[in-house]
Amino acid sequence: MYRDKLLGKGSNKVLKYTSSLTSSDRAMVREVITALIAHTKSLVKHNLVPKEVGDKIIQELKELCRNPEPLFTMEAEDVHEAVEIYLRNKLGSDAGWVALGKSRNDHVAAALRLKARRELIKLLSELIELREVLLEKASKYERTLMPSFTHLQPAQVTTFAHYLLSFDEELSQYIRILKYIISEVVSESPLGAGASITTNVPLSRYELAEELGFSKLVINSLRATGSRDFIMIVSSILTCISVTLTRLAEDFIVFTTPQFNYVSVAPEFLATSSLMPHKKNLVVMEVARAWGAESIGHLVAILAIIKGLPTGYNLDLQEVNKHFIQLLEKTTETVAIVRDMLKSVKPNEESMRADIAKYPLLVTDYAELLALKLGKPYREVHELVAEVVGRSEKLSEVYEKLGELLGKSLSPEEVINKPHEGSPNPSYVRRYISKALEEVKELKEHVGKLLADDVVCST
Repeated sequence: MYRDKLLGKGSNKVLKYTSSLTSSDRAMVREVITALIAHTKSLVKHNLVPKEVGDKIIQELKELCRNPEPLFTMEAEDVHEAVEIYLRNKLGSDAGWVALGKSRNDHVAAALRLKARRELIKLLSELIELREVLLEKASKYERTLMPSFTHLQPAQVTTFAHYLLSFDEELSQYIRILKYIISEVVSESPLGAGASITTNVPLSRYELAEELGFSKLVINSLRATGSRDFIMIVSSILTCISVTLTRLAEDFIVFTTPQFNYVSVAPEFLATSSLMPHKKNLVVMEVARAWGAESIGHLVAILAIIKGLPTGYNLDLQEVNKHFIQLLEKTTETVAIVRDMLKSVKPNEESMRADIAKYPLLVTDYAELLALKLGKPYREVHELVAEVVGRSEKLSEVYEKLGELLGKSLSPEEVINKPHEGSPNPSYVRRYISKALEEVKELKEHVGKLLADDVVCST
């Protein structure tokens, strides 16, 4: 449609290669239509198109927003062209008014920002629910003892609650960053920027921004149309979230092995072998672990495509969209599946206590308390304790000798009661959970407001 008068008919092979219609455009078609409705409303409001024509265009666009499937039967460069072809088929030459004062360049940027905002709000909601599960589990198992690890080797005694809350605190940081990104990074309107240097058509960029729920403008039109800085920022945090989830996934893959047997999960998250009938594999977390690697790949692809592009819009940016949309959607899906898996988790206290009894997890506590009691340099005491461990054949002998030096024996229940915030001490754990639950409550209210302000297909 766009090229015929200047360039003539194009090759179907070239069209298939360059068209985004059947890939990323499908994922954000409603956002594209919503931006076009806002644009048409502005044209009508400022008497730039006949009102009756503008109203007909808006009505057709709203109908199309309810069912955009006809667009994907067309031969078009992208969804923007497909919408104009659709309107022309419905309204004839009147459809041409919709092109006044707009470009695919500013409209695709607007649609991408609308899509990002909607998906990030969904992600925010899923992360909040994941935090609720972590906090509920932590509250239930605040005194459930388990080994902690460094280098995947038994280190010291902690609790299942303390372990879970390490991920909750990390997710809380991502949520704070996402809130900022939604309100300050994504919520900038590029509409009215045109192809490159805005337009001679007297639209109000501020009205367009307000109509679509954007809080401010991308001021510079070159940045509005040719930059994808917001995609780089959003993609980076999505990848960070995905990578964090791979660490949790790896833990539970390890914890559910018969060798560890620290936790059990519902059978729906497991798969068995086609050959070995005894296998119970935590495949859901294996896929989540793999997604972390894929997310890095999508981020690298995005950054590599954008790197070194000349200022202004280039069709390379179209190729960013498929990676970005995959990051948006699959990260949210992964958070949801991890949450559902965690809901079903039950710790095996007997196995974890058995490992606490099996490995020298209390010797560090003995060493610290001995240094304090004896008033000796910790390095000197560290060497003393290491020597006791090295010369003793049984763990019971180690604890017996260290207990004699300290003047008392230590228990696993006792050593978790550290006098510091952030330790597995149940009193500090409870305080953290109480504060976190208040934060989650406020976050849910915040997300409710964001969802209520959604404008896609309602403009």
